[in-house]
Amino acid sequence: MRRIGLWVMLGLMVFIHGCSSESAKRTAFETLQNMREQQCDQDLSGNCPERQSYADYQRKRKETQSPE
Repeated sequence: MRRIGLWVMLGLMVFIHGCSSESAKRTAFETLQNMREQQCDQDLSGNCPERQSYADYQRKRKETQSPE
């Protein structure tokens, strides 16, 4: 069941990636963050990564894509 959910989310991300709407991209990013956080809480590892803001994600993405 978990794999089906991940495939659905992957399909949605591919679809949203083709869209130019910034709000749709932000919503998808936050949804994936929530899913990752819930999965980590269920694993009870206590070693969950820090939540990243969409603005930080965009900034880091631009830094890695821009040639220096």
